[in-house]
Amino acid sequence: MNIYGDILIHPLSSSTQEKRYLLSCNGKYYEANYSIVELLHFLQEYSTKEEAITAYMCHKQGRYKIEQVQLIIDRFIAPLFMVKERKHTFFYEKELFSSTAIDKFSNQFCFMFSKTYMLVVLFIAVLLDIYFFLISDNLLMFNNKVDIYMVIGLIVFMLASSFFHELGHASACKYYGIKHGAIGFGLYLNFPVLYTDVTEVWRLSRAKRCVVNIAGVYFQSYWLIILLVAFELTGNDTLRYIILIMNLGFLMTLNPFFKFDGYWIASDILGVPNLRARSLELLSYWYKRICKYPIEKKPYLLQIRSLEKYGLLLYSIVVNLFMGFYFFYIIPRFFYRFVHTFPDKANELILYLSNNMTPPFALLRNIGSQLLFLMLIGYFLYRLVTPLVKRYVGR
Repeated sequence: MNIYGDILIHPLSSSTQEKRYLLSCNGKYYEANYSIVELLHFLQEYSTKEEAITAYMCHKQGRYKIEQVQLIIDRFIAPLFMVKERKHTFFYEKELFSSTAIDKFSNQFCFMFSKTYMLVVLFIAVLLDIYFFLISDNLLMFNNKVDIYMVIGLIVFMLASSFFHELGHASACKYYGIKHGAIGFGLYLNFPVLYTDVTEVWRLSRAKRCVVNIAGVYFQSYWLIILLVAFELTGNDTLRYIILIMNLGFLMTLNPFFKFDGYWIASDILGVPNLRARSLELLSYWYKRICKYPIEKKPYLLQIRSLEKYGLLLYSIVVNLFMGFYFFYIIPRFFYRFVHTFPDKANELILYLSNNMTPPFALLRNIGSQLLFLMLIGYFLYRLVTPLVKRYVGR
């Protein structure tokens, strides 16, 4: 049996000047150029590897030696068959719902991705949201009395909204005829997130991949429209707070710097897979050029078309400045403010509770968010440092 027949070849929609391909086998995907795909065709056509290599060398008119062809196979094609641990985007991840369980929902909801239907719903959501911010006064004031039931209700709503967001990604996959994976929970840097495995999305065109990436926000837009209409009719303070939470969630989700939906949208608009790695690759290239070190590999920036090239250049500069700002200013500033303000907030909470008084919602929110942020940063640093310690101790 020819094992190379198990490798599927798909065209990869990207912005490179040279046509690229996607190789898939056993749930793993690799980006490949035409030279690799050409050799793979020979391996799939002939019954033995030796016959395929001989035919390929004849086709190339002796430009390659057997050792060179074997090296290419070992380096670029054989890894598809290797059983190795999958690279994880998250420091921690746990599957919550299997792909089979999600199929029941995604099959029902995939009809919602008609182009006209999507544009109308998103337009209405944006219009109502803008109107909400224009007419609402004292947006950050919260006057309703907070009890445990309201807090639980807000948490349940946020979880349900996030789950519906993930159903959007899964349903978009079904609409375009590709499979989706499971829905799970993960920790990305110091953010708790739900995620959907949409690895097969790379088989789609860039435009369709963008639709899959925006599908989560699109599904949540239905909730947002209902909340905005309800708030306009009732003026309820709790509804206003939920709307603000949803908008904050959209800003986080569409952020192109962390690996949320906005990152993948930016990746597909630019036509650059592994966008974060490509931006770091560019910094390494500049560093080697300045220091006059040998350059082994041509950076991706120099392989893509002009318009996308300027986009990747701009993204590389902005994202690396942002990540530096986040890790060297935002996180240290949080620790500084935590040390100086948390003891006073904790003391204020104790005073309210000792006098049988209900603490203000703003106080509970600030204490809760600070503790959550602290725990997530602590876990992130633990997962970051542990491998380094093990490597050092193991020497």
